[in-house]
Amino acid sequence: MERTVTVRGTGKLSAKPDLIEISLTLRAKSKDYEEAMLSSSKQQEKLRAALESIGFHREELKTSGFNVRTEYDSERDRNGVYRQVFSGYVCEHMLSLRFGFDNARLSETLTALSACLAEPELYVGFTVKDRDALADALLAEAARSARKRAALLAGGVGMKLGGIVSIDHSRGEHDFYSPTRLNSNAKPMMKAERAMDLSVTPENVELSEEATFVWELTE
Repeated sequence: MERTVTVRGTGKLSAKPDLIEISLTLRAKSKDYEEAMLSSSKQQEKLRAALESIGFHREELKTSGFNVRTEYDSERDRNGVYRQVFSGYVCEHMLSLRFGFDNARLSETLTALSACLAEPELYVGFTVKDRDALADALLAEAARSARKRAALLAGGVGMKLGGIVSIDHSRGEHDFYSPTRLNSNAKPMMKAERAMDLSVTPENVELSEEATFVWELTE
C-alpha cells in the first residue's frame, strides 16, 4: 500500500503599495439624448485638459466603463396616485488614472481635479505594479510551507519524504489593493486638503495563497 502525506501549504505576503490609482466618474443628464451625450463629451475634455495642465498625457486617462440610462421621478397626480415620470438620460463615464506612488504628485493631481469644472466623483486606491511577481512569490511560499510541514510530519513517524505525487491548486482572484482608500466628490474633499500638505501612508497589500501537496513517504 502506497504511503503518502497530504499537506495544505499557505503562502502569505505583505507588500508596500507603489502605485496610485484614481477612479473617476463623470455624470451628465438631460431630457434630450444628444444633449446628454454632448455634455458628457465636454466633461471628458475638461477633465483631460485639467490633467494635461499638470503634465499627464492624454492617453494616460483610460476609460473603464461607459453607460447611458434613463431616469424617472416619482410624482403624485391630482388623485394622489404616484406615477413614474421621465426626468432624463444619464450618461456615466468611468475613467482611471494610474501613476507611481508620490504624495506630492497625488496632492497636485487632486488639486487639479478640484479646479476642473467637470466636477468628477473620485475614488483613490493604492495598489502594486508587479502583480505577476507577487502571485508567483505567493505560490513559491505556499510550496515551501507545505514541504516544511510535510517533512515535520514524516520525521515525526520515522519516515522521509519521497517524490511528489500530486499538487492541487486553483488560483483565485487576489485583491491587490491596500485597505486604505480615499473616496469623495473632488471639490469638498479638496477644501480640506488645500489647508494641509496631503501625506498618505497606505496600509500594506496583504495577500495569501493555498495549495495542496501530496508526497510519497519512504523509510
